[in-house]
Amino acid sequence: MKRILIPVDGSQHALHAVQALLEARRYDPVAQVELLNVQVPLHAGKIGRGLTQEEIDAYHLRESRDALREPAALLHSAGLPCTEHTEIGPIAETIARVARDTRADEIYMGSRGLGSVSALLMGSVATKVLHLTALPVTLIK
Repeated sequence: MKRILIPVDGSQHALHAVQALLEARRYDPVAQVELLNVQVPLHAGKIGRGLTQEEIDAYHLRESRDALREPAALLHSAGLPCTEHTEIGPIAETIARVARDTRADEIYMGSRGLGSVSALLMGSVATKVLHLTALPVTLIK
């Protein structure tokens, strides 16, 4: 049985990845899901006067809890165990590191479906993750 990492950001795309996993587990058993929310680092002094690092940390935690709430509820209601992770750092690199640290067998990710020109100019988190891990990555549109 597999351990799956699902990065979530509060978007519908992330929820689609959770729903796709729930459908796929009928023919591919899953033992554990690792839900991950990665917050982009913000630092006191750079985002506005008067904010302390403690206030910024509280903001990151609040945002992460909001992003994790619905995916975790879907998994729990389906009877699938999940562990919630909050990390702060570069998104793709953090996803690849947490996949290694949790010994994930596969990554399920929502894809925003950038057009090919946009993807070439900007790149995407999914593309970066594909380059940073040897694990299978299932992209859900």
